Amino acid sequence: MLDEQGMALQGTILLDDIIQNKKFYHVFQPIYALKDWHLFAYEALLRCEFVQNPELLFQLAMKKNRLYELDISSIFHALTLARMQYIQLFINVYPSTIIHPSFPDFLRKLKRIRSSHRNIVLEINESEKISDIDLLRKAIHFLRTNGFSVALDDLGKGEFSLYTVMELEPDFVKLDRYYSIDLSISIEKQNEIQMILNVCQQKNIYLVLEGIEEPKDLAMAKKLGVHLGQGYLLGKPLPISKIR
Repeated sequence: MLDEQGMALQGTILLDDIIQNKKFYHVFQPIYALKDWHLFAYEALLRCEFVQNPELLFQLAMKKNRLYELDISSIFHALTLARMQYIQLFINVYPSTIIHPSFPDFLRKLKRIRSSHRNIVLEINESEKISDIDLLRKAIHFLRTNGFSVALDDLGKGEFSLYTVMELEPDFVKLDRYYSIDLSISIEKQNEIQMILNVCQQKNIYLVLEGIEEPKDLAMAKKLGVHLGQGYLLGKPLPISKIR
């Protein structure tokens, strides 16, 4: 398994092999509604046996101008595995992918493996800089008109802010796991979450808290009114064969 230095050394050859021969797989982590504890959705998470941290793989693809290819390969593979049309499925995607000129054609091809886009949530990654928010807003509108839902990932970590939330009006906002750590004793984090919740309620947006690992922090998230929760305490990522 490669670390960051190993990825840099092998570079393009490794990346080509992973993309062309689909040398990656997906695991699925549950997302629960905190109000009544029902299973609300799964998130598809890409994994690769050659790379220690999946983020390194996407960073390399970005550097080599292959991010779009890796992104759509990951989406197609996740949907091929998870044909559970009765439950929502969150799938990660980068901003540059959804504004790519070829992306609408790719979405049409998804009809081959899934007759409806209903219950597919495209979760926009926060780590890529947004150069044109108007273009991204138009792309999100296109996705919605074609039956997809949209989430903004890791609010509070990367490019996304409350300004982004108000401008793009996604269906879901996911809070970075930073907010889960010691939530039960951090008044500052509790106040921030309450403020974000107020914005979400005005816009009819679901708020998801990621990285929940402690029962006391889960209890506080529920007390605050957070809609959805995700983390090892609620369920670890598992192969598709383990969740059917």
